[in-house]
Amino acid sequence: MTRYSVLLASAALAVFLPAPQGSDLPRRIANSPDGLVKMTYAAREGICGDGRTFIADATQPQGYEVWFTEGMSFSGVMGSDLRSRCVRGPVRLLLVVRDRRVVDVQPFVGPPSAATERPGTELGTVSTADVARYLLDLATRGSDATVREAIVAATLADSVRIAGQLAAIARNKSLGIAAREAALKRIVRVADREGDRDAPRVARSILEDGGDRLELRERAARVIAETDDGPAYLRSVYARLDEPALRERVVRVVGENGSKADLDWVRGVALDKTERTATRERAVRVLAEASDARTLRELYDRLDEPSLRERVVRVMADVGDGDARRWLREIVERPTEPTAIRDRAIRSLAEMGDVSYLRSAYRTIDDEELRERILRSVAEAGGSETHAWLREIARDTKERSSLRERAVRLLAESGAPTSELVSLYDSVPDNVVRDRLVNIFAERGDRASRDKLRAIATDDPSEDRRQRALRKLAER
Repeated sequence: MTRYSVLLASAALAVFLPAPQGSDLPRRIANSPDGLVKMTYAAREGICGDGRTFIADATQPQGYEVWFTEGMSFSGVMGSDLRSRCVRGPVRLLLVVRDRRVVDVQPFVGPPSAATERPGTELGTVSTADVARYLLDLATRGSDATVREAIVAATLADSVRIAGQLAAIARNKSLGIAAREAALKRIVRVADREGDRDAPRVARSILEDGGDRLELRERAARVIAETDDGPAYLRSVYARLDEPALRERVVRVVGENGSKADLDWVRGVALDKTERTATRERAVRVLAEASDARTLRELYDRLDEPSLRERVVRVMADVGDGDARRWLREIVERPTEPTAIRDRAIRSLAEMGDVSYLRSAYRTIDDEELRERILRSVAEAGGSETHAWLREIARDTKERSSLRERAVRLLAESGAPTSELVSLYDSVPDNVVRDRLVNIFAERGDRASRDKLRAIATDDPSEDRRQRALRKLAER
């Protein structure tokens, strides 16, 4: 499964340097002058880069995990251009030191480059154990962006076991959220590589801890879903979770796993009348993202909340295939459906370009509000056929005056020439339609409109309309 994440790089980040203990590396860094402190260490198998813009890990089952120096990362199949430039090599670590503080952490992998060859204090090749220990200690003391880069740099080191230390950082409530989340984010892949089955379980304890930070518990749910038995565990613990946002997160990550058991469970959430509407709506959206359109259509009649039904209608419009189109037409024509749902189906079909159907369906629908929606939706499509159809509605003496008046307004808004509107006025005796046309002539103000207003003011059989035409002329 492809996952996207962001590692935000930043300048002007500060941490106090740890005092030397055990290893000589912290002392050497602490004694360095302001500027860059540079060192190299062995990268683990599968790590490569171009020495300046990106680092990649080729050991991931989904392909590559790639970090870019400007802060973005992604997992997936790496393009041929990146693969051709991805060179095995040591990690070249640059620390920016200011006033005995590390203010930035900049790891590079691959050949030397202008980025890595900037002048600074050279510490040479250092032990992977020492640098990983130092970087993880730095992660517990640093500000947000520093800790993320420090943890990434530590995970690149060869022949070190750090899953347990990442678990300790993740569970330590005295640390900032950035350090804990960065450790939690990397723990599953590191633990898998090291064969550590216990470290990832810290995510479960965080998820179930109602006193922990909500954003960290949400991250824990995402991390748990990466493990083999994670989705099953999330399904089992769901009922005990107290935060609505957390329950929605679990629905999302379980659905993204995509197994039959997972999607069946998500369907159950969508149908659960005791569940919050927002969570049930999330379940509907998850099923849509899983391309389970057929299941959604079958689910529709069992949903009791109008908002959930409307969400299914929206999803079917996004699917947009022939089956979805036919199903939306059925909803439009179904008189037992709430007007709001049928209205949404009409708009969805219009967005899909099914204008010809809407014109033909107009006469079969008795609801005035829905007829008006069809008029508006069809008019937005434009074209000569639409204009002819609107003229037909405006002239139809059997149609409600309000709808004929709406058709006239839409014709005018769509750019029908004044001559056509004058012809309508002369052929349609409906008072509501004629009153609307008087207003339209006044709004247009062109010569043909003024001439028609003068004719109305002089000859119209309605005294009220003659007076209105005179007032409109006077206003101009």
